[in-house]
Amino acid sequence: MDRRKTLKTILGGAVGTAFIGGSVACERTGDPVPASATEAENEGYGLRTAYEAEREAQLRSERFFSDYELETLVVLGNIIIPNVEESGFSEFCEFMAKDQPGVHATRLRGGLAWLNAESSRNYEGKSFNELTDDQRIAIVDSIAYPDPEANVQPPGVQFFNHARFMAMTCYYTSRQGIKDLGYVGNQPNVWDGPPQEVLDKYDLAYDPQWLPLYVDQEKRNEQVQWDENGNVIRG
Repeated sequence: MDRRKTLKTILGGAVGTAFIGGSVACERTGDPVPASATEAENEGYGLRTAYEAEREAQLRSERFFSDYELETLVVLGNIIIPNVEESGFSEFCEFMAKDQPGVHATRLRGGLAWLNAESSRNYEGKSFNELTDDQRIAIVDSIAYPDPEANVQPPGVQFFNHARFMAMTCYYTSRQGIKDLGYVGNQPNVWDGPPQEVLDKYDLAYDPQWLPLYVDQEKRNEQVQWDENGNVIRG
């Protein structure tokens, strides 16, 4: 399962509503809707339109974070969830910072600047990437577990909360994360109907003629057949 397909499936209804609303707004203002915005893409993700595909290609052609910023995100992300980079954490942060800059760009870039400044202040001018594991954990502990009753939180708390949100979102929408959750989606099961004691309690019983057709689990993969008059053909 692909992360973007998972998120698109969840947000599919909202996306459709957004396009409908956008079309109405453009009609009222006389601003035409790009033809590509209403043309479904034939390849790739089923819920992605051609307009979305064009936008994604544009965003991927741009660059927001520097290499060093991405390296720092990976170091921090792997502290939050070990080996989160294997699920594409740095790529995920890069894309989201460009796709939703008002939500992610300043928070992440400003937070990284704070993280390196804090590292330099406490450890002889070293950046976060240059610290030992114990030194990094000391900084992370100071912002990961703030006192909920404190009137003023350390300045890095909001950044860490956002970084943790990004890491969790990235990992648990990846193939490995979904596997770790044990999520299997809709799966067929075996059901023998209400237990006999429940039927007895309410003075109910199955019609004997239907029992072998619908409750016999040995026949659960067999399709029921009807005759020309719409009657079930019993074997």
